[in-house]
Amino acid sequence: MLKHAGFFGWLIVLFVWLVPGLALANDLKIHDVDPPKEGDPAARAKVSVYFELRQGNEAVTGINASDCTVVIDDKTPEVVSAEIKEFVHGDRGVAILFIFPIAKNYSEDSYGIRRLLLTLVQRIDRPIDMLNALPYDVGAKAVGWTRASERSLARSLDEMATTDVVEPNLFSAFGPAIAVMESVQNVSQKYVVLISDVEGAVAGDTDRAGRLINQFVEGLTKNNIRPIIIAYSPDGKETMPNVHLIKRIATNMNAPYFEAHDEARFTQFITQDVYNYIFKQHIYEATLNMDGSNYLPAGKYPFQLTVKLANTDEKAATKISWPRLKKNRTTLWVIISVAGVLIIGVVLFIVLRRRDDDEEIVDEGPQEVFCATCGKPIPKQLYGFKGEFCLSGGLPDCPYYQMPDRGKIQITRGVLADTTFFIKKDMTTIGSYPDNDIFLSDKSVSRKHAAIKTDEGKRYEIRDFGSANGLYINGEKIERKFLRDGDLIRFGAIETVFKLK
Repeated sequence: MLKHAGFFGWLIVLFVWLVPGLALANDLKIHDVDPPKEGDPAARAKVSVYFELRQGNEAVTGINASDCTVVIDDKTPEVVSAEIKEFVHGDRGVAILFIFPIAKNYSEDSYGIRRLLLTLVQRIDRPIDMLNALPYDVGAKAVGWTRASERSLARSLDEMATTDVVEPNLFSAFGPAIAVMESVQNVSQKYVVLISDVEGAVAGDTDRAGRLINQFVEGLTKNNIRPIIIAYSPDGKETMPNVHLIKRIATNMNAPYFEAHDEARFTQFITQDVYNYIFKQHIYEATLNMDGSNYLPAGKYPFQLTVKLANTDEKAATKISWPRLKKNRTTLWVIISVAGVLIIGVVLFIVLRRRDDDEEIVDEGPQEVFCATCGKPIPKQLYGFKGEFCLSGGLPDCPYYQMPDRGKIQITRGVLADTTFFIKKDMTTIGSYPDNDIFLSDKSVSRKHAAIKTDEGKRYEIRDFGSANGLYINGEKIERKFLRDGDLIRFGAIETVFKLK
């Protein structure tokens, strides 16, 4: 008998030890997956996975990137690089609606709900998060959505007063809660934080209360809203006979349920545990090699995340849209390059052989080019220009000086200083291309930089042709302007002066 008693005793101890472990089973959920962008290289496909891993209501921490593995359409790609980031450092916002009583018998002196919520909302300060409150007595009306960083909800909570109602009706808040949660946009997760001890007239009608609870759960599930339930009475557990009604919400939806019978636990639940439950999540950012046999055409594919823990591997799956990525064509380019080199080598060989066989003597021509009128060497910057110009600054020793020109542009600085171009047309073009009437050979000058228009030499108007570096007259950037004798004109880095004879 003693032996049997010892055996059953150990069996009971083992059961008691295992049951809490089963109750606190790990729970891995994927909330969002950011796939690579269209056109990214498949060899460096960047993926961001927003997920949470909990044991009961507690977030599992200490997760390393090396503990995570992704499988996409049964393919396990090579991880080029990866890191784990905290959820608060991501770009996914949450929406949180707080439901709580404000009836006469829920004074701040006893409950302190608004004071504790004020502490919590002041801790939430990301501009991407949306906050709202739904206080209830015999009815319920939401305060309104506001960005967490704007602090509007904190001001509303601070100014909110207790009403004269004695019997608050929690169930009056269920319909407005679903409606207001449906209205919030541009968030990835939605939460309802319900704080109540389920007192009030309706709680006495168990059948009706059950129906309202079921309708509320259906609305939460349909809209993918996650409840967080906090039950509390400062007068102890015996004063909370109806909390089993809201506990059903947590049970049916596998949601967190906190029940406090003292102020210290109540304070911890609101100011710490709610925040941790919502924000103690993770982002797995990885660069994957999806090239070769792992390449996937654009489409929808099953996506699985595995997180390796000490005693188990936790897995969660979802479906994602996969974009069209660029395949790695290195091998093809190597083949093309080798073929190109071979072709160039053959062509060069043929050319060199022909040159060796060619006995014709080629006249290399003069090393310098001289002006046909004044005999001065022409700078290489003006080679190819066939228009008229003077290398002497328009001085009397230049044959062009006595010509009946209307006006002229003279370069004042650099290797082309004193070179003068004559304005002999109604429309004279200026640019870095030799076909222009005025040729300014410089990288800072556009091919068609500007033009000078004249009405038979009476007036000269210069216009910018949309040049890259602009047109400046006497240091001022202009689009068009009539010129006067002595105006300093700058085209890019070329400085000139406009002169009238």
